[in-house]
Formats: sequence, structure tokens, C-alpha cells
Amino acid sequence: VSTQSTGNALSSLRTFYSVYQPLNFMNNVVPSVDQNEVSFINQSTRLSQTLPRAGSLSKEHEKEVIVSDMNDDDLVLRLKSLFRECPQTSQLTPLVALYHTEADMSVWSYDSHLEREEIVKNFTQIALLVTETISAAGYWCDFIDPTSGMPYHGTYSNETFTECDEDFHRLNNVLSLEDIGCCRALRHCNWNYNVFAGLLVSDAPKKTLMEAYNTANCAFI
Repeated sequence: VSTQSTGNALSSLRTFYSVYQPLNFMNNVVPSVDQNEVSFINQSTRLSQTLPRAGSLSKEHEKEVIVSDMNDDDLVLRLKSLFRECPQTSQLTPLVALYHTEADMSVWSYDSHLEREEIVKNFTQIALLVTETISAAGYWCDFIDPTSGMPYHGTYSNETFTECDEDFHRLNNVLSLEDIGCCRALRHCNWNYNVFAGLLVSDAPKKTLMEAYNTANCAFI
């Protein structure tokens, strides 16, 4: 073996132990660590502890929550046909969660797309926690998946119930459906087209449903 080959092998061995030195922790051998590296690790740890929880909003949005009685028989029948797993003899309670958006949601833009995507994640995380809480209390609960317009937990159906459905605004008295030419858009009586709406439905009492939503909402602020 040549002297040059031996030198290359020793150099590679030193590089190997240098790169994989942290593995020595497994053998209770404490490697030497540069103080700058320690400082960087500490900063990274602090940064990870301050990151927002998945599903939280990067900016504060004004929210309005409406829980109402279902007095429209036709709408009750439609929701029960959409949410096939709900108790068909139970009184349904709809909860409409409204977000005041910065962007106009009646027109597509990059900003409105990003904002809607973030709000959809926030609403979905809250709704999942609500359904879990309501189910644990012995009631049924589900919500409309904003990305598909179908029940999140329900069986697949060709029927959908989106924000721009002509029946959506009948769930409350602050929304209306406006024809803006090429399509229809949801309009809030105070926020105009700067609005996103999510829908949960349950057979739980209104007070129980509202308490579950408030608790879940606080977890994802």
C-alpha cells in the first residue's frame, strides 16, 4: 500500500469521526462543542417554542358565530339527507362560523387564495375539536368540509352544500347570496364580500354546541 493511499484513508477516517461525533452521546462520551453552536441550538429551541400551533391564524380575524333554531322544514330535510349519519328524529342545530377577511372573497387573487387557505385550516381544526367534544358528550356532530362542500365525517355523496349554495344564507339573517355576473358570492350585511363562512351541524343543545365551539376556538387563536 502506498504512502499516499494510507494518508487518504487516515484523512477519510478523521472526517468520518468529525461528522458523526454527536453519535458519541450514545456512549456517554461528550464531544467538544463550539460555543457558537450551543448558542444557535438554544435560539432554535426558543424559536420552536414560539411557533404558532398548526391551524392557528397568522393574523387576528374578527369572527361572528351564529347558532340558530331550524324552523325551515325544507332546509331541515335537506341537511338530514346530506348528513346521513345524523339521528333522523332529532332536532338539528346549525352553527355558522363567520370570518371577516382582509381580501375580497368574491374575486380570485393570490392574497385571497392564501387567506382562504389559512382560514380553511383554522376552521377545520376547530370543527374537528368541536365534533370530538360533542361526540364525547353523547351527541352527534359533523361539519361541511370547505374544500369539498361535503360532510367531513359522513359517507360520500354527490350532494354538496357550499358557501355559495342558495340555501346557505337561509341559516341566518346576516348573509345573502349575490349574483355578480359570472358567478354568485356570499355577502355579509356589514363586511360586504370580505367574508368566509363555515358550517357545523349537531343535535346537541345550542348551549352545549356554543360552549364546545368557544373552547375549541380558544385553542387555535
